[in-house]
Amino acid sequence: MSTSRSLLAAVLLAACSATAPTHASETPLTDCLDLSSGYQVTRFGTQYLLLKDGDDHYRLGFSGGSCAAIAVSTQVQIATEGQSNRLCPAKTQVRTKRDSCVVREVVPVDADEYERYARRNRR
Repeated sequence: MSTSRSLLAAVLLAACSATAPTHASETPLTDCLDLSSGYQVTRFGTQYLLLKDGDDHYRLGFSGGSCAAIAVSTQVQIATEGQSNRLCPAKTQVRTKRDSCVVREVVPVDADEYERYARRNRR
């Protein structure tokens, strides 16, 4: 019976980590923007990367639904068509030392939502 409980716990944990942060008024980014060199990122599982640049906050979703490269990396670089610190709704890549992932959408989020999911990630 402990095997069943362990399996159930693993399934529940996976389901919780796969839950996407959502906000009713989210509208994906439509234009490119240049990030400062001091932007900060935090992972939300492998499905999303949360980005903070000054007072602006974004959630990046990946093609294929996830980015395994961010799971183990402590540093990421964001670039679009070879231009570092450029964030666009299309053709942006998140690069780590080991691999890179293509960003499929960039959604602005508010500071409270960013902090809520960043705290959840730290647990």
